[in-house]
Amino acid sequence: MRAPVNLVTTWFGSFLVSEGAVSKSVLFPKDPGAIADRLQKVEDWQALDEERELIRGLDEYFVYEPRLERIGGSMVREEPPFIAPEEHGFDRPLLHEAMIVLGKRRVRKAAGIDAHLAQAVGALDDMMEAENLLLERLDEWYGLHFPELYKMVKREEFVDLIASHGNREAMAVDYGDSVGAPIPEEEREAVMQIAAQVRTMSMERTRIVSLIERRMKELAPNVSELAGPVVGARLVSLAGGLEDLARLPSSTIQLLGAEKALFRHLKDHTKPPKHGVLFQHPLVHQAPYWQRGAISRAFAAKIAIAARADFYSKRFIAEQLKADLEKALSSVRQRKSEAPPRKPHRMSAGRPKRRK
Repeated sequence: MRAPVNLVTTWFGSFLVSEGAVSKSVLFPKDPGAIADRLQKVEDWQALDEERELIRGLDEYFVYEPRLERIGGSMVREEPPFIAPEEHGFDRPLLHEAMIVLGKRRVRKAAGIDAHLAQAVGALDDMMEAENLLLERLDEWYGLHFPELYKMVKREEFVDLIASHGNREAMAVDYGDSVGAPIPEEEREAVMQIAAQVRTMSMERTRIVSLIERRMKELAPNVSELAGPVVGARLVSLAGGLEDLARLPSSTIQLLGAEKALFRHLKDHTKPPKHGVLFQHPLVHQAPYWQRGAISRAFAAKIAIAARADFYSKRFIAEQLKADLEKALSSVRQRKSEAPPRKPHRMSAGRPKRRK
């Protein structure tokens, strides 16, 4: 009876092992970059050319990795035999150099479009927060001089008028019998500078949104079309990248951004969250409160399919997903057309305190 043949791959080569001894081998080049190339393929679950060369002509062979089952090997549940690199002319410093090369490649790969998109979303949030704070301060400060202006014009015009004129007398608006006091020259200049900063930040925010829209169309056109570029970018950022989003179940996508509420539910037994970032989409936040959970669930299911299409198949299927989503939403609206009766409020006794 013929002894079984096992295929073993190490960092320095591929080997056929029979009865504990190496019967045939194909060694890797003694170059850190070439070794890193092969280690990267192994990480990506790809078969190496050296492995295919060794198994050519074999009717049956056994493997120790699920990766090699794809090329016809039979899996065995035991430790692979140890093959010393020194016996084949390789040393540990070469492995060290190869791992450094591989690590640098991982860092470069990690700083891809996903990472830049996450930074753009973070920058957008920071700019919106800073802009709102400055606008609030501007409203209060300029309100000492012309408090009626904020309600007379839109937000953009309010900022432009202050940045361009300062004094209410110089504005092309009817300040009439304003209750505001005159504003000193130095304070007027300071307020105008703040208004100019708010206007600049608003312009930069618009540019960031345009950047996010372009990058989402490149990276995830289906998710962008279905959820909108900004909400889609937030989902990609919270998941850790498009690949991670594509691997998430729809139930997790539904709650992305609601982690604190979810942990509070698990710890303190509060009501579970029904949605996270998806609440920012009009489909969810404009719906009646009793429909939002079901709408978020249906919405997340379609986004999960869109993310997988964007990452794996690269096919544009957003139009079909939108049609399917509309059917699902029509069913939800029909089933939940009326608000459920309110439950009577009960005071919770809370969890018993620990004795000291």
